[in-house]
Amino acid sequence: MALKRVFAGFYTRYDGKPIFVVRVLKDIDTCESIVVCKDASFSKEDNEHYYLIRYTSFCEQVEVDGVRRDKYVRQTRREIDEGTVREVYEDGFPEPKSKPFTYVDDEYAERAIRCSRTYYEYAKDICENYRMDLRRYKLIRERKQYIGVSNREAYQAMCEDLAFAQQSLKTVLNDYADLFRKRYSEGLSIRKAADAMQQNRGVIERRQAALYRAFAQLLQQRDEADGVCRLIQEMEYDPKEIEDLLE
Repeated sequence: MALKRVFAGFYTRYDGKPIFVVRVLKDIDTCESIVVCKDASFSKEDNEHYYLIRYTSFCEQVEVDGVRRDKYVRQTRREIDEGTVREVYEDGFPEPKSKPFTYVDDEYAERAIRCSRTYYEYAKDICENYRMDLRRYKLIRERKQYIGVSNREAYQAMCEDLAFAQQSLKTVLNDYADLFRKRYSEGLSIRKAADAMQQNRGVIERRQAALYRAFAQLLQQRDEADGVCRLIQEMEYDPKEIEDLLE
């Protein structure tokens, strides 16, 4: 039986675990096909790592509740976003042929502020958008109009997070200041940051994950002290309200 083709993109494992397939490579000794992938649960702390799956194992079926199902199912409706492609490209993998990107930093692009579901995601979001948010802030001050943010509330939230990050790096997160400057102020990739800091890439990846964890803890402590939650809130409906909406 011929094996199915495997494409770069998002897949879901039979147990619901999402992954991102980066590429299919050949074992130089056996010529066996190997699927290179990474965890697509972007709230996880270890999603910087890559994993290998034998092609035959990737394509096989498993039995779930007495029913034979594909082990991995392609999520054709989920588009490959620019951030994901940029991440794997900086890690040395080529872009998916069907999804070419031109990387243009654009401070005019609409910025979704505080849309994270966990504090780890929130910390990562502030760090990864720091450089561009700083440029947006300076443009808004110069031109006296909102650029890249939808309204005054979003602008104030962006400013608050920028100030909190800067203050944290001067105090509690000072040990991570050099890494932050290379990765997020200067915008260097992990590989280039490792070269600049004369460290191997693994060390930088672990330090970066540690930075996210430490910053996430500070963000949570800030919310607890302020008595607010700056994470995105799931909307909950009362069963009676749902019935009323359907009428």
